Amino acid sequence: MGTPFVALLQPTQLVSGYKLGVPHDEQPANVPKLFCDAMEVREAVFVKEQGVPAENEFDADDSRSCHWVTYASINRIVEKAVVDSDNNIVSPQRSVTKSVPIGTIRVVPFPHDPHPKDGGVYYDGKLIGIKDETTSVPDIIKKHEAQNGQPKKNGSASAGEHVAEDVPVSRPRPYISDRSTDLHDGKEPYVKLGRLAVIQEFRGHRIAVILVKAALEWLKKNPGYFNPSIKELGLEAIGVDPEDPIIPKWNGLVCVHAQKQVVGLWEKLGFKVDEGMGTWWEEGIEHKGMFLRMETQVQLIPSSQF
Repeated sequence: MGTPFVALLQPTQLVSGYKLGVPHDEQPANVPKLFCDAMEVREAVFVKEQGVPAENEFDADDSRSCHWVTYASINRIVEKAVVDSDNNIVSPQRSVTKSVPIGTIRVVPFPHDPHPKDGGVYYDGKLIGIKDETTSVPDIIKKHEAQNGQPKKNGSASAGEHVAEDVPVSRPRPYISDRSTDLHDGKEPYVKLGRLAVIQEFRGHRIAVILVKAALEWLKKNPGYFNPSIKELGLEAIGVDPEDPIIPKWNGLVCVHAQKQVVGLWEKLGFKVDEGMGTWWEEGIEHKGMFLRMETQVQLIPSSQF
């Protein structure tokens, strides 16, 4: 594997043309190639490895997020050498070097949906039950599937559900007061890292660390990127009180909904577990909330923000 490099795709509505449940290499031509590369990695890790239904892997946040993809240069033999009976080379071996996507991460801007419920079991972004002493996560999911249809093993939805329909379009979310946790007061704007994934054969080479650091470094240099523009949106669209306007502004708070098995990785990168957020399950996988407070570079606010 050659030295990996990282590419960035900033938010674009072209991503909303992505088709649910359709493989990354069968998408419409106008969907950005870099995003399809990100989905290639996500399909391999979340869908094929972890069993997340393919139609649940894409969501409305994708079109409003920044996406990073790590590529590696891979040398592959396309034609083996041909030798004669005396072992003389008749035709030499031919190989090509190709850049392939091996990892991805995204940054989702504020505002966000409310913090997940402690003990909540979520499926396709929806709360379908609460785990307690008398219920298990698999039982809650089985009950939901029995009532709503069970995804097929190939990731396509069962009868009555969507298959290859248009994905949900990202619409402006209202700025809300959330429940407070140990590390979040319920009001401060934060960005969220997510969909961190590395192709199995490339793990152990710190690819995940490269991706996280690339995203954090970009945030550090562009702290005002996601701050809303009053000029473009207006106070009402932003959701602030005109009589007491407090304009949402990002001040370096970063959140991650971490799968239990990778909490240690995030801790090494400076994130802390928010015990007050609790534990919940997404597509049957246990998650913990974590936060990091970053120092950001001073950035002049452009006049378009006012």
